[in-house]
Amino acid sequence: MCGILNVVSKSGKPLNPSVCRRALSKLSWRGPDYITSEMRNEGRLFLGQSILSITGNIEDSRGAHLRSASGRYRLNYNGEIYNYHELETELCRLKGSTYSNEFNSDSQVLIDLHDFYDIGDIPTKLDGMYAYSVWDETEQKLSFTRDLGGEKSIYFYEDDAVIIASSSISAILTFKPDLRIDRQLLKDYFRTRHFMFFERTLYDSVVQIPPGCTRQLDLETFDWHEVDTQSIGSLISPERMDELSRRSDDQLVDELDDLLSRNLEQMIPDRTFASVVSGGIDSSLISRYTTKYGDPKILVAVDHIGKDYISQDLKGFEDVLKQDIHVIRLDLTSYAAEIERCQNSLGSPLLSHSFVGQSIQSSYVQAKGCRVLFGGDGADELFGGYACYLTQRQMNTIYNPSFYTGHNEPEITFLSDDASTIQRDLSNAWKHSLDAYQFMDDPEERLVQSMMYGDFAYQLSSVGLRGTDFMSMMWSVETRSVFLRRGIIEFGLNLPVRMKVDPTHANPLMRSKPILKSVFLKHFPEELLVAKQGFAGFPNESRKFLSDLEDFLGIDYLDIDRSSIAHRPLSREAEWKLINIEYFLRQAGIELLES
Repeated sequence: MCGILNVVSKSGKPLNPSVCRRALSKLSWRGPDYITSEMRNEGRLFLGQSILSITGNIEDSRGAHLRSASGRYRLNYNGEIYNYHELETELCRLKGSTYSNEFNSDSQVLIDLHDFYDIGDIPTKLDGMYAYSVWDETEQKLSFTRDLGGEKSIYFYEDDAVIIASSSISAILTFKPDLRIDRQLLKDYFRTRHFMFFERTLYDSVVQIPPGCTRQLDLETFDWHEVDTQSIGSLISPERMDELSRRSDDQLVDELDDLLSRNLEQMIPDRTFASVVSGGIDSSLISRYTTKYGDPKILVAVDHIGKDYISQDLKGFEDVLKQDIHVIRLDLTSYAAEIERCQNSLGSPLLSHSFVGQSIQSSYVQAKGCRVLFGGDGADELFGGYACYLTQRQMNTIYNPSFYTGHNEPEITFLSDDASTIQRDLSNAWKHSLDAYQFMDDPEERLVQSMMYGDFAYQLSSVGLRGTDFMSMMWSVETRSVFLRRGIIEFGLNLPVRMKVDPTHANPLMRSKPILKSVFLKHFPEELLVAKQGFAGFPNESRKFLSDLEDFLGIDYLDIDRSSIAHRPLSREAEWKLINIEYFLRQAGIELLES
């Protein structure tokens, strides 16, 4: 896992290499092992990367693993390609001789593919998480590609003089410290469950390309060209769905168990790793596979004291996994103290209150010498883990009925407000979600499938995976989830809805995620299958360390009508949003408010 930084001069003048390298140093926490950089195109192009070495032996490569065999292509890469050994075999066939992956690196395989395939064809061959750029020395073009599930990001800034692409906004702010905050985006936060903003970011003129997209920049004209855009909807097939629907429940459970097992075995790293065991279905299953196929140094859980009732006693899981579970006891004071650190890494308010626990967990496993952490991202969205899939069954033609990708009218009133952008984005996302299952005859099944698809395609990549990426990588830890493998996604998207949600099941515990819980029961005793309990964090309680609500900087900064919050209690959701923004505004300083 790494951080990438590319800078292009549009003025015709060479870049200042010292400034570029200082900006690249902002990404050292994403790749602490070493940094590589070079100037190309007569000093008008900077290619930089910080590297966290997980796959292969690249310490002595001096960047050679980032250059294609022909020398034509140069790679900057953030991610992991899990099927790179299969791609080595393909390269052997293409070369007509033995392919030498000198450094046993997925990076080297990825860049060598460019000697044989068009750049837009390569992502369809990759099974992993990635965001990368490729410099074509012959064509003088720079391309950028992001993975289908949106696990990794690339942020872009462009003006008349420069183009900057980076894994983190912090590097962009090194060049452009005076970028203005998009205050409307903060207002739009009150219309969504989490802080979700699609291709936008908190900063004017900084955007990110959507998942599955490949874009190319011509350095002679500075014109952008969209080479290819994939959607996870392309994995949905009426034929595949019909095939799965005709199988018995037991056959589907066995197939998912086999898929998870084979994919997870392939993901076990050569480096020291840890695995999460929260007591829930997803992480417990993952840890069952990691202990079967690998040797995790530690199993870890976070207990938000007084709130996470399951995490208080994990002995039953220790007995099955035959390994002690390290439980991190997190209280309100520690939680609140971590908020600013997490916000500083993100360059924004927290996208979800769960980010704090993720950061502290990653800090703990890093201190224990682990470089990789296995988690369960994507399981709830893919296999029906949210309660709204059971209860929100009424069609909404404009917005997703799901709490997570739907639209909510804010409780508070803004004196100046234009919600058109977030409403457009949410509406387009719902239309795309409905279109993904337009072939289905049963309107209710289409509705529920579309709800889950929307949450997976948009909420997960915009919120959940940003937390996984930033909160682990700020501690130089790479988080992996088997539920984001291409084969698992394809299976889940085409799975009949009865295996994802079953509101009438005789056992209430089996009404959500029935297929995943059935797999769980193949590996764990039934007494460990319990209802979700507690709440992960102390978001509203962290207001204790702020002043009274009426004194919040955010009230005036967001043009909030004070009368709309003066005479009635706010919901916990609205109150947390104000608290979250307030922490950010205070740590950003008065200069932010005056910009």
